Amino acid sequence: MSTIQFNSTVNTLANITLNVAENRTGVFVIAIIEAVIIILLNVLLLGLCIKVPIQNRNQLHIIYTFLAASDLINGIYLLPISATFFCVQTNIFRYYYVCLSIMTMNSVGTLTTGYLLLLLTAIKCFSIVYPLKSLRYITRRAAICLSAATYIFSYVIIIISSIVWGSGTVTFMLEEECDIKMAYRDNHKQFLTLAYSLSGGFVAGVLVLNSIILIKIAKRTRIGVQENSNSTDITSVGFRRSNKPPEENRTFPINEVPNTTDLTGRNSLKNSSGKPSATKACWQKEARKYDFRKSKNFKAYLTVLMHVGIYLLNGFPFFIISVNKNLKVTFYDNDRNVRFGCNLLLFLTSLTNPILTILRVPGFNKTLRQILSKIFKPK
Repeated sequence: MSTIQFNSTVNTLANITLNVAENRTGVFVIAIIEAVIIILLNVLLLGLCIKVPIQNRNQLHIIYTFLAASDLINGIYLLPISATFFCVQTNIFRYYYVCLSIMTMNSVGTLTTGYLLLLLTAIKCFSIVYPLKSLRYITRRAAICLSAATYIFSYVIIIISSIVWGSGTVTFMLEEECDIKMAYRDNHKQFLTLAYSLSGGFVAGVLVLNSIILIKIAKRTRIGVQENSNSTDITSVGFRRSNKPPEENRTFPINEVPNTTDLTGRNSLKNSSGKPSATKACWQKEARKYDFRKSKNFKAYLTVLMHVGIYLLNGFPFFIISVNKNLKVTFYDNDRNVRFGCNLLLFLTSLTNPILTILRVPGFNKTLRQILSKIFKPK
């Protein structure tokens, strides 16, 4: 009697999961397409990283290379994660340690990408606030070491948590599908607390670093405006004035230029009409030329800001659901589709990262254009 009742329960469960799997076909196809595009784009970006000349591989290029490798791994991880979402009847995903390994990949991939973006923001902050010191301390070797340390930190903290909070008594999940709730079971809340802490640290770091950058940019812009409005001398625009005596190091205000005369005794900086010559206009133009917001350093910072902004936007739905208790209980905890959808949005960052990098970083953009010009060179 008990055997018959057990079998009927299993058959009922099989019918339910089969119907659910059929309803997940559309989401599964989207996930596979996303994973394939992620892999292709990041393979392209890593190929460009190899093609960039060695002398042009600065610190940011090195970190972007590590970021592309992380995004490529995320695309590979997304394939088995999507399979656990759709192929709920496959026995291999019911083995507990297989499921735990896949869920560990799920967590460590997005964490590594996020903290590499935080590292990029920190390096740009240091280079903007301390431009000369950054040239000394942020070397290529330092960039490699910091990127590798970010990888080690992300993998170690997630793997150790999975080992500690994983169940040692379950080997085969008979009635459950592979999911993060089933992987950590009774310790699911502890793992979510760790995820919230790591996410909070990321958001706090991004806010602090960008606040420092914006304050520094505003200060430099204000100083530049004051210099121009006060008609400071040419050598003081963006630089410190020399302490030499005026006789040895004389400078000329913007509205005044050296009174040079030619052999006829006429001022060579004025034309016959009495208007300032092109030389004086050039002096004035150079004096007002400095604008940090038009510098390459600022444009590189905007690129990093775009990466971080897209990462935060993709994680925003998960944040809203987590903060609202009713939404969390109603949708996130009880609906696997919602949990998987939030996960897909996080992995979407690995798709947009290589696109932004290729379009915005001059080294990769120039290398791609050179390759395309050779391929499509007219005969």
